[in-house]
Amino acid sequence: MEASTGFEPVMEALQASALPLGDDAVRNGRMAISEPGVKSVTLVSVMHALSVTIVAQDEADRIGSALRSVSWAADVLVVDGGSRDGTVEVARELGARVIEHPWEGYTDQKNYAVEHARNDWILGLDADEVVSDELASSIRSALAAPGAHRAFQLNRRNHYLGHPVRWCGWYPDSRVRLFHRSAGRWVGPDPHDRVETSGPIGRLSGDLLHDSYRSVADHRRSIQRLASAAADSMYAAGRRSRPWDRTLRPAGHFLKNYLLRLGILEGYRGALICAMGAYHVREKYRLLGERHAELPEP
Repeated sequence: MEASTGFEPVMEALQASALPLGDDAVRNGRMAISEPGVKSVTLVSVMHALSVTIVAQDEADRIGSALRSVSWAADVLVVDGGSRDGTVEVARELGARVIEHPWEGYTDQKNYAVEHARNDWILGLDADEVVSDELASSIRSALAAPGAHRAFQLNRRNHYLGHPVRWCGWYPDSRVRLFHRSAGRWVGPDPHDRVETSGPIGRLSGDLLHDSYRSVADHRRSIQRLASAAADSMYAAGRRSRPWDRTLRPAGHFLKNYLLRLGILEGYRGALICAMGAYHVREKYRLLGERHAELPEP
């Protein structure tokens, strides 16, 4: 019998709080990504050629905001992994170039997108991310005079249930997303993909806005999907799951992010973020244990 981490009652109590957090109520609290401070960029062309690459699967309700925020780019490519909700149609209606390619995993799918980009400078986005006006301006300035830089780092502003999150280790969430294809590629075990580059890395101003989850229910579904991908990667690497991985690691995750990273300052959202993070840790190790019990040793 699997030991409880103690976070299940916390999540249940938070979900029963005053704010509606289910799928049907998500639009009440979801970030209005196109509202103040995130006006669409309407430049017809950009001086320096840029390819924006987005990998997507069943993101019809969110990919539109991402595409509108980069409509100024010379080339916008969406690689769709088999959507059944109209993602492909939405992307094409908004002027994106679409390639339908069976899902290969986060890292391989993103490298496939880079290979099919038309330009050398790549801006890698997820379908739930939006380039703010300030970031768009900074990208154009960087491409106009990149100097010795072959890649640029940016800050990602994560939103949760309609509000930007500063604490819990969620900000500034710095990531390399703009890079020259000759000096960068996506690496890392799924789902922890990242851009690995050679040479000096510059810094962009402005935030990449990330509308993390549609609802608490969507957050839980995402945890199941990502924990499964993480368990597959750990299993392939020969990692094992032990009892303390499913108890002490989740507790440590919660305490580090709620207390040391000041998630407590985010109110009930901070408690929920940290509890869900602990749940994610527990799930990936639980699923890893199942892989070893059900599958032959790698």
